[in-house]
Amino acid sequence: MLSAAGRIVPPEGGAAAPPGARLHHLGLTTSRVAWGSEMETRWREGEGGICARPARVTLRLAQTEHRIRIAREIPEGGCLWRAVEAHERRHVAVNRATLRHAAAEARQAAEAWAGRAEGRGPTMEAAVAALQEGLRQAIEPALAGMRKAREAAHAAIDTPEEYARLGRICPEDRARLRARLGRPG
Repeated sequence: MLSAAGRIVPPEGGAAAPPGARLHHLGLTTSRVAWGSEMETRWREGEGGICARPARVTLRLAQTEHRIRIAREIPEGGCLWRAVEAHERRHVAVNRATLRHAAAEARQAAEAWAGRAEGRGPTMEAAVAALQEGLRQAIEPALAGMRKAREAAHAAIDTPEEYARLGRICPEDRARLRARLGRPG
Protein backbone atom coordinates (compact mmCIF):
# COMPACT_ATOMS: atom_id res chain seq x y z
CA MET A 1 0.00 0.00 0.00
CA LEU A 2 1.07 3.58 -0.46
CA SER A 3 0.52 6.03 2.34
CA ALA A 4 -0.41 9.68 1.86
CA ALA A 5 3.20 10.47 2.68
CA GLY A 6 4.23 8.39 -0.33
CA ARG A 7 5.59 5.51 1.73
CA ILE A 8 4.59 1.97 0.91
CA VAL A 9 3.26 0.39 4.08
CA PRO A 10 1.97 -3.07 4.94
CA PRO A 11 -1.73 -3.89 5.14
CA GLU A 12 -3.51 -5.03 8.29
CA GLY A 13 -1.22 -6.07 11.07
CA GLY A 14 1.79 -4.20 9.70
CA ALA A 15 3.32 -0.92 10.79
CA ALA A 16 0.76 1.76 11.49
CA ALA A 17 0.38 4.61 9.04
CA PRO A 18 0.61 8.19 10.28
CA PRO A 19 -2.67 9.59 11.66
CA GLY A 20 -4.91 10.80 8.85
CA ALA A 21 -2.92 8.97 6.17
CA ARG A 22 -4.85 7.55 3.28
CA LEU A 23 -3.61 4.19 2.08
CA HIS A 24 -3.67 2.97 -1.49
CA HIS A 25 -3.30 -0.69 -2.43
CA LEU A 26 -0.67 -1.12 -5.12
CA GLY A 27 -1.39 -4.77 -5.82
CA LEU A 28 -3.61 -7.61 -4.73
CA THR A 29 -3.67 -11.31 -5.51
CA THR A 30 -6.96 -13.15 -5.09
CA SER A 31 -7.31 -16.89 -5.02
CA ARG A 32 -10.21 -19.25 -4.59
CA VAL A 33 -9.95 -23.00 -4.22
CA ALA A 34 -12.85 -25.40 -4.66
CA TRP A 35 -13.14 -29.13 -4.42
CA GLY A 36 -15.53 -31.60 -5.92
CA SER A 37 -15.92 -35.33 -6.05
CA GLU A 38 -17.54 -38.10 -8.00
CA MET A 39 -18.37 -41.31 -6.26
CA GLU A 40 -19.55 -44.67 -7.52
CA THR A 41 -21.12 -46.72 -4.75
CA ARG A 42 -22.07 -50.24 -3.90
CA TRP A 43 -25.09 -50.57 -1.69
CA ARG A 44 -27.41 -52.99 -0.05
CA GLU A 45 -30.82 -52.65 1.47
CA GLY A 46 -31.49 -53.94 4.95
CA GLU A 47 -33.96 -53.56 7.75
CA GLY A 48 -32.44 -50.22 8.82
CA GLY A 49 -32.47 -48.74 5.32
CA ILE A 50 -29.64 -48.41 2.83
CA CYS A 51 -25.95 -49.05 3.49
CA ALA A 52 -23.63 -47.60 0.83
CA ARG A 53 -19.86 -47.96 0.39
CA PRO A 54 -17.66 -46.16 -2.11
CA ALA A 55 -16.55 -48.33 -5.03
CA ARG A 56 -14.59 -45.50 -6.70
CA VAL A 57 -13.94 -41.92 -5.62
CA THR A 58 -12.59 -39.15 -7.85
CA LEU A 59 -11.51 -36.01 -6.01
CA ARG A 60 -10.78 -32.66 -7.69
CA LEU A 61 -9.11 -29.76 -5.92
CA ALA A 62 -8.75 -26.74 -8.19
CA GLN A 63 -7.92 -23.07 -8.24
CA THR A 64 -11.18 -21.57 -9.51
CA GLU A 65 -9.92 -18.01 -9.35
CA HIS A 66 -6.37 -16.71 -9.36
CA ARG A 67 -5.98 -13.08 -10.25
CA ILE A 68 -3.34 -10.42 -9.81
CA ARG A 69 -4.59 -6.86 -9.75
CA ILE A 70 -2.21 -3.92 -9.95
CA ALA A 71 -3.44 -0.40 -9.23
CA ARG A 72 -4.49 1.27 -12.47
CA GLU A 73 -2.68 4.43 -11.39
CA ILE A 74 0.66 2.64 -11.85
CA PRO A 75 1.85 2.86 -15.47
CA GLU A 76 1.93 -0.66 -16.90
CA GLY A 77 5.40 -1.96 -17.59
CA GLY A 78 7.18 0.67 -15.52
CA CYS A 79 9.64 0.04 -12.70
CA LEU A 80 7.02 0.16 -9.91
CA TRP A 81 4.52 -1.89 -11.91
CA ARG A 82 7.14 -4.61 -12.46
CA ALA A 83 8.13 -4.55 -8.76
CA VAL A 84 4.51 -4.86 -7.62
CA GLU A 85 3.87 -7.61 -10.16
CA ALA A 86 6.95 -9.53 -8.94
CA HIS A 87 5.75 -9.19 -5.34
CA GLU A 88 2.28 -10.49 -6.28
CA ARG A 89 3.76 -13.35 -8.31
CA ARG A 90 5.43 -14.55 -5.11
CA HIS A 91 1.92 -14.85 -3.64
CA VAL A 92 0.81 -16.78 -6.75
CA ALA A 93 3.74 -19.20 -6.29
CA VAL A 94 2.69 -19.78 -2.66
CA ASN A 95 -0.89 -20.45 -3.72
CA ARG A 96 0.15 -22.95 -6.38
CA ALA A 97 2.61 -24.79 -4.13
CA THR A 98 0.19 -25.06 -1.22
CA LEU A 99 -2.57 -26.25 -3.54
CA ARG A 100 -0.33 -29.02 -4.94
CA HIS A 101 0.60 -30.11 -1.42
CA ALA A 102 -3.01 -30.01 -0.21
CA ALA A 103 -4.21 -31.97 -3.26
CA ALA A 104 -1.73 -34.77 -2.51
CA GLU A 105 -2.75 -34.84 1.16
CA ALA A 106 -6.46 -34.76 0.30
CA ARG A 107 -5.99 -37.65 -2.15
CA GLN A 108 -4.26 -39.73 0.52
CA ALA A 109 -6.97 -38.88 3.06
CA ALA A 110 -9.71 -39.77 0.55
CA GLU A 111 -8.06 -43.10 -0.27
CA ALA A 112 -7.71 -43.98 3.43
CA TRP A 113 -11.31 -42.92 4.09
CA ALA A 114 -12.72 -44.89 1.13
CA GLY A 115 -11.33 -48.15 2.47
CA ARG A 116 -13.42 -47.94 5.63
CA ALA A 117 -16.28 -45.62 4.65
CA GLU A 118 -19.90 -46.53 5.00
CA GLY A 119 -22.96 -44.34 4.59
CA ARG A 120 -26.32 -45.25 6.03
CA GLY A 121 -29.73 -43.74 5.57
CA PRO A 122 -33.39 -44.44 5.00
CA THR A 123 -32.93 -43.78 1.26
CA MET A 124 -30.12 -44.13 -1.25
CA GLU A 125 -29.83 -40.32 -1.41
CA ALA A 126 -29.43 -40.12 2.37
CA ALA A 127 -26.80 -42.87 2.39
CA VAL A 128 -24.81 -41.16 -0.38
CA ALA A 129 -25.15 -37.79 1.41
CA ALA A 130 -23.67 -39.44 4.50
CA LEU A 131 -20.76 -40.70 2.39
CA GLN A 132 -20.21 -37.22 0.93
CA GLU A 133 -20.17 -35.73 4.43
CA GLY A 134 -17.68 -38.37 5.53
CA LEU A 135 -15.44 -37.52 2.57
CA ARG A 136 -15.67 -33.80 3.40
CA GLN A 137 -14.63 -34.52 6.98
CA ALA A 138 -11.78 -36.76 5.80
CA ILE A 139 -10.22 -34.12 3.54
CA GLU A 140 -10.90 -31.06 5.71
CA PRO A 141 -7.59 -31.42 7.64
CA ALA A 142 -5.71 -31.16 4.30
CA LEU A 143 -7.70 -28.05 3.36
CA ALA A 144 -7.18 -26.51 6.80
CA GLY A 145 -3.47 -27.24 6.50
CA MET A 146 -3.41 -25.49 3.14
CA ARG A 147 -5.14 -22.42 4.57
CA LYS A 148 -2.70 -22.29 7.49
CA ALA A 149 0.35 -22.78 5.25
CA ARG A 150 -0.87 -20.05 2.89
CA GLU A 151 -1.44 -17.62 5.73
CA ALA A 152 2.08 -18.20 7.09
CA ALA A 153 3.76 -18.02 3.68
CA HIS A 154 1.88 -14.86 2.68
CA ALA A 155 2.84 -13.26 6.00
CA ALA A 156 6.48 -14.13 5.28
CA ILE A 157 6.18 -12.23 1.98
CA ASP A 158 4.26 -9.23 3.36
CA THR A 159 6.85 -8.11 5.89
CA PRO A 160 7.66 -4.57 6.99
CA GLU A 161 11.07 -5.07 5.35
CA GLU A 162 9.46 -5.96 2.02
CA TYR A 163 7.19 -2.93 2.15
CA ALA A 164 10.15 -0.74 3.12
CA ARG A 165 12.07 -2.13 0.13
CA LEU A 166 9.16 -1.38 -2.18
CA GLY A 167 9.04 2.12 -0.69
CA ARG A 168 12.69 2.77 -1.60
CA ILE A 169 12.72 1.60 -5.21
CA CYS A 170 11.43 3.31 -8.34
CA PRO A 171 11.40 6.90 -7.01
CA GLU A 172 10.27 8.38 -10.35
CA ASP A 173 7.29 6.02 -10.58
CA ARG A 174 6.35 6.67 -6.94
CA ALA A 175 6.44 10.44 -7.60
CA ARG A 176 4.17 10.00 -10.65
CA LEU A 177 1.84 7.81 -8.57
CA ARG A 178 1.61 10.44 -5.81
CA ALA A 179 0.83 13.07 -8.44
CA ARG A 180 -1.89 10.89 -10.01
CA LEU A 181 -3.41 10.33 -6.58
CA GLY A 182 -3.25 14.07 -5.82
CA ARG A 183 -0.94 13.58 -2.87
CA PRO A 184 1.94 15.81 -1.87
CA GLY A 185 5.48 14.55 -2.51
